[in-house]
Amino acid sequence: MLVAVEAAINSCRYPQWIQDIVVETEHGAQAVAKHEAWFRFSDGTIPQIQHQALLVGFWPLIERFPQFLALNLLKCSYGEQPGLNTARGWLINNLRIEQRHVEMYEDWAQCAGIPRKQLFNAQRSKAAIAVTDWCWQVCQDDGLAEAMAATSYAIEGVTAEWTKMVWESPNYKLFFAEGQRKKAMKWIQAHAAYDETHPVDALDLIYNLLGDTPEESRVQRVKHAIQKSYDLYLLGLDTGMAAA
Repeated sequence: MLVAVEAAINSCRYPQWIQDIVVETEHGAQAVAKHEAWFRFSDGTIPQIQHQALLVGFWPLIERFPQFLALNLLKCSYGEQPGLNTARGWLINNLRIEQRHVEMYEDWAQCAGIPRKQLFNAQRSKAAIAVTDWCWQVCQDDGLAEAMAATSYAIEGVTAEWTKMVWESPNYKLFFAEGQRKKAMKWIQAHAAYDETHPVDALDLIYNLLGDTPEESRVQRVKHAIQKSYDLYLLGLDTGMAAA
């Protein structure tokens, strides 16, 4: 669990239902954060074909992330509900950041030897893009709390965990020519730092939207959204590591 999330939970700033969701979905988060792929990145032993397959496979998730925020923003008419007003401001502020992250990821892929045309136009399996399709679906069709749980809490939070591990490793940087290392590592560096508080912000917004005692069915939908994001993120990792 991210240090910032654990500290927020331990401070009792959230009602029991949010604390329970975080604890009950933690196994799924750790399955992603501690996946073999990230250890192979960190120790510098990831084969090139799998390295490139993972970067290409997750490109649609990265490229569409600003659009996920935009879909959520459409749910935030400014008015008398403080939770929606706060979410609206937060989403607007993060849209430009997420677009910059798209550009950083493209740089990372190119430094890894992936031509721009291949990154954009590669044929990806349904398994590889399942997490992207799910995030689009939940942001387009479900409530704001569920959508933010699936994306800004689950996806961003677990990404912060594995990027921190890879960023702190001295070995992964050696995959890249010395003159390219700073550019290649920029996306990882940004997420290792930026995402540390990002999931806490998301939990705050979810709490503001649903309050202390939401209906049990709503609680279960939020939990399901988080767990499904982890499950499909894991599927994408397994698919990339199976490339041969």
